[in-house]
Amino acid sequence: MPTPALHLLTKAPVAGQVKTRLLPHCSAEEAADIAAWCIEYTVRLAKSAWSGPINLHVWPGPQHPIFSTLCQSLDIELQVQAVGDLGAKMHAALETAYPGGVMGCDVPHCPPQALIDANLALREGRCVLGPSHDGGYYFLGLTRPQPALFEDMPWGLSSVYRTTLATAQRLGIDLFVLPELIDLDLWDDVERVRRQFRPLRDFLANRHPQLLAGPPR
Repeated sequence: MPTPALHLLTKAPVAGQVKTRLLPHCSAEEAADIAAWCIEYTVRLAKSAWSGPINLHVWPGPQHPIFSTLCQSLDIELQVQAVGDLGAKMHAALETAYPGGVMGCDVPHCPPQALIDANLALREGRCVLGPSHDGGYYFLGLTRPQPALFEDMPWGLSSVYRTTLATAQRLGIDLFVLPELIDLDLWDDVERVRRQFRPLRDFLANRHPQLLAGPPR
């Protein structure tokens, strides 16, 4: 089996356009800074734990300086995401080469061992799925095209993981399931993860201590 590639999908960390569900606990600028931290930490995590090519697929374009800085310093490829819904974007990223995995940048606390295990499973010819606590998934790895996994999918709803799992079982796809993780979408998610994940706790304490004291603004 060829060396699997890892495709990371993310949006430019522009205030008012990312992590909007963290509002009103934090400002749009603070939310964007949290998004930028998630991107950088996830890319560096991938670089340290993934054995194979890593591609950063960005939206809406490559202009944000964080993208060029990361790609140049870590020697990873920068690409612009395909047009369409989340399924279309993931499918297009995976279509560049099989086997491969696709992951967002909302789980910087993903254990390195999970990426190592996903890589090994793909090398062994198994597909991979990483469920998230909200009913979606944070990782999908495929060994060959599986368009049915992206068709008529209720993206954004809590039934995505369940529907994907049922479709995979119907198609006879051999799935390796990763540990469930919390996507950093809501402030409650951030609070839950920071209690267990020191890098996030340290980032918030150093950069945005005001967010950790007192009620939402």
